[in-house]
Amino acid sequence: MTWPRWINVALGIWLLIAPAVLGYVDAYAVNNDRLLGILIAASAIVALWAPKARFVNVVLGMWLIIAPFVLGYLGGNAVANDIVVGIAVAVFAFLPSRAITRPTTNARPGDLS
Repeated sequence: MTWPRWINVALGIWLLIAPAVLGYVDAYAVNNDRLLGILIAASAIVALWAPKARFVNVVLGMWLIIAPFVLGYLGGNAVANDIVVGIAVAVFAFLPSRAITRPTTNARPGDLS
């Protein structure tokens, strides 16, 4: 079950296109989201093979939450998007990936026991 990693990949891609879609007016917001989008997606992909790498996205998600206040973004779209996406990235990074196991039985076709 690697869906939390894939959701973070998608959120990273969203951050790459969000400035154009949401019409960011602040250069700091644009540059921050594009950089973080690349880092979040890359970290999530690495975490598919190295599960502890997912904790990098916890830190990146927390940065997204505080970045509008530290960098002084202008425009509500960038602020709201970064806070919401930052929370989502951090939450999905905390969720562990577990392999899906299916119960096995020794039953043969036609057994009704």
